[in-house]
Amino acid sequence: MGLALKGLLCELESCRSKGMTTEAVTRVDVVRTLEVPLDLHACRELRVLAHVFSGDQAALAAMVLKAALLDMQEHLDEDLDQLAENARILLEDPCHKASEVI
Repeated sequence: MGLALKGLLCELESCRSKGMTTEAVTRVDVVRTLEVPLDLHACRELRVLAHVFSGDQAALAAMVLKAALLDMQEHLDEDLDQLAENARILLEDPCHKASEVI
């Protein structure tokens, strides 16, 4: 999640330097509601970020979670590719085919 926070911080800095509001970065179209409990430390950090960048704490939390989910999705794609490659190797392996016959 550190990578997600770093990316969010870069985008927020860019908005601040251009004089834009954080809404340009934190706008999320709601598709479904998901409740994820955040610990007290994370809430404090989000409150500080919201104060520094004049943004909404809830919107910042949503962006962090969105970035974290995107990171997870990227790794899942890699994992699925690896599983598909392993399955292809097993399907072409003559030893594996022989064991299925037995």
